Amino acid sequence: MRYGLPGEHPLTGRSTPDLELTDGSRLADHLHGGRALLLDLTDDPELRALAAGYAGRVDPLTAGCPYRPDLAGVLVRPDCFTAWAADAGATTSTAGPAEALEEWFGVPEGAMTPG
Repeated sequence: MRYGLPGEHPLTGRSTPDLELTDGSRLADHLHGGRALLLDLTDDPELRALAAGYAGRVDPLTAGCPYRPDLAGVLVRPDCFTAWAADAGATTSTAGPAEALEEWFGVPEGAMTPG
């Protein structure tokens, strides 16, 4: 099954695979809180900064994934579907994950809202 979500990555709109991470855990181990998860697979400080604005709504996780070195990051919705994904080495900006975060989880904390 695939939802028609914006984004060109093959994982976007699909059920997120239960990735094995370098610390020995699996992605599913980090989803028990019922919140979304922003998985940073390249230790990207800009991605972590984006996640910081969604504290309490999105859990950030920086980890490696030995069996999917092609992935740079994945935003997993609470229903375990991929809202955004990007490949390592691809020319990406934080616009993709920022748009997906705002679409699914509202404006980040501290953001200016039109008055």
